[in-house]
Amino acid sequence: MTTAPVQGPEKPRHIDARITTLSDDDLIAAFGRPDGVADVAELRAWVGARLRPVAWPLSEWADRARGGDEASKIIAAADRLLDGGLDVTGADQGRSQRYGWHYLGWLAEGIQAWLLTGDQQRLRAVDRHLVRWAETRDSVTGEWPGLDVIWYSLGTWARCRNLLPALEVLTPAPLSDRAWRELVAALIGGARWAYDEHDRFRHGNWQLVSATQLIQLAAVLPDLTEAPDWDRRGRERLLEHLELDVYPDGGHYERSPGYHVMCLDAVQLAAMIDRRYGDGTILRHPRVRAMHDWLVTLTGSGGWVPHLQDSGIVWPADWLRRGGELLDAPELITAADATPVPGPPAIDLLPDSGYAVLRAEDDLRAVINLGPHIEHELESHSHRAVLDLVLDGWGRPLLWEAGGPASYDVPDYLSWYQAGRGHNTVTVDDAELADDRGARLLGTWTAGPVLALSAEHHGYGPAQRREVIMAGVDPVVIIVRDRTEEQPARRFRCYWHAVEPWRATEAGFRTGTPGGPGLLITVLPAPGETVRFDEGVARRPDPVTGTADPAPLYGLVVERPTGAFTSVLRPGPDPDDLALTATDDGHGRVVVQTANVVDTIDAARWVRRDASGALRWAAAWAGSDLDLPEVSVRQRDPLAGTLASIGLTVDAGRVGLDVISTGRSGLRITGLAAAGGLRLNGIDIDAHRDDETIMIGLPMAGRWRIDGLSR
Repeated sequence: MTTAPVQGPEKPRHIDARITTLSDDDLIAAFGRPDGVADVAELRAWVGARLRPVAWPLSEWADRARGGDEASKIIAAADRLLDGGLDVTGADQGRSQRYGWHYLGWLAEGIQAWLLTGDQQRLRAVDRHLVRWAETRDSVTGEWPGLDVIWYSLGTWARCRNLLPALEVLTPAPLSDRAWRELVAALIGGARWAYDEHDRFRHGNWQLVSATQLIQLAAVLPDLTEAPDWDRRGRERLLEHLELDVYPDGGHYERSPGYHVMCLDAVQLAAMIDRRYGDGTILRHPRVRAMHDWLVTLTGSGGWVPHLQDSGIVWPADWLRRGGELLDAPELITAADATPVPGPPAIDLLPDSGYAVLRAEDDLRAVINLGPHIEHELESHSHRAVLDLVLDGWGRPLLWEAGGPASYDVPDYLSWYQAGRGHNTVTVDDAELADDRGARLLGTWTAGPVLALSAEHHGYGPAQRREVIMAGVDPVVIIVRDRTEEQPARRFRCYWHAVEPWRATEAGFRTGTPGGPGLLITVLPAPGETVRFDEGVARRPDPVTGTADPAPLYGLVVERPTGAFTSVLRPGPDPDDLALTATDDGHGRVVVQTANVVDTIDAARWVRRDASGALRWAAAWAGSDLDLPEVSVRQRDPLAGTLASIGLTVDAGRVGLDVISTGRSGLRITGLAAAGGLRLNGIDIDAHRDDETIMIGLPMAGRWRIDGLSR
């Protein structure tokens, strides 16, 4: 009886001697048997005279890094190679880490440390460990069914990424011929495996980066007889990925910032090679620029992109700087080097990637996850949460989440990092969110100073809806409404996670330390609820050092028998200055009193008055009419449905209306003075008047500003 081979995440096993056991003669043959080359030493000299530069040569990196913090960290990490007891097989690593060990990043650190210090002892250690790795590598087995530890997509790509840049500096160095031939054999064997593996498109970061491995290796070693085929296949696959694996909004298919920059790094490498040795087809592809713009959209004033999905904290400055130089786009370099200047409240959508960014006029922004579960070659990097959000401002995270783990081997990877309880969301019982979550954005509205978003999902069965409404001017107040179709005999939990412990106060729950930013949150009470605290671990970004070390994450958990939650958030630069009183008036309106204003928020309307009762501003969205004692705005034809949102401000007797229409629209306005002039987008107009009603026509879709005097 025979057992069928285990089918893994890639094609059936195709590993043979031309990949794993290249003799000296095989290497010479791979280069077309050059004249006068009879052994490895002669091949090494011949190759060294004909090597082309890699995209970013290692010697140039060393000149920039020498003497800096990065160099010090690499040298310290490479000290382990000086210990003769290092196990090059990675047998002491975990299930996932054993695969990563054979990317040979640790060996690359040894090469870099030698280049930075000139210490020949370090080069000898590299020599010794590289030879030993080559001798033992094919005896190593992994625990992922059907996935070889050495010969698989990430392994062949990562070793090329780590070793190919070193070929230029190691070829003339006092490295043994044995070690040099093992390095070249690993590169050629990996490219042959990748070429055979990736003969047609498939989604995911594995194939995308593998394609760039083929492109660069073919460019740097063009005398390899297989180089033209490698280059052709690599370009075909990469162009397919730019079309099918990168969303029009620039995000990578898997929706993870960490894997996005991994793919962007590979795309930048291929584009640089394309500019230097190719025809520019890759460099000119519009998705290459879009991948950079995606990072800009998700970068906050602290300089980081949140650790959404299975991601670490991403500090995008280096990628933006490199992209600016590569694409001749100085605005990307500016985005990398300058702190963003706060602008008016705004919503930035990444509709294909499934993220929305709500930005207040100061240093505050919320990032909301609206996207689907995405499959992967091995296991999905999509977390079991949706409509979750993170909030940061003033250089610190305020509402945070678990993010990606330090290793996929950690025991609580599924129960914390991937699970709904590690996110700012609402969960149902102890159920796991389904892959088919059906998340969809219902609408976004900018109404004067108010930003509103509505979305829903079906990941737990019946529809769950979340509305996030932000008053984006000081004092900033955020309302988060969660609603779920009635589900008897179930328990719902609303999670809010902060990087500082929660403290119960009369106003609600406060987090933050004196002198730093903080947050005050009130969840309007309901019968049968309990409140408790939870704790986990998450990376905490530090904009001063540009690092993100693991630190405690503190959860506030509100549990009740109904899925209806109304949470009122008051962020600010100093937690001790925050004040908040929030109540439900019994008619579906939330009344929020902060230090000096009173806000009244109903289904699609926000009115702000000062402590004396005087109107400061008002806003309405989702096609509703704005009807206040001072001013009323209605559509002339209610069935037209083109009035998307309105913001109203009153200042010293002057009224300003900010209107967004989705098409031609006629407005009926009452409450404006008959005299004093009327302006549309700064242009004096004569409007038709009927008694106390003014009729104004908006000729097309767009944003409109109407100015007049209050009556």
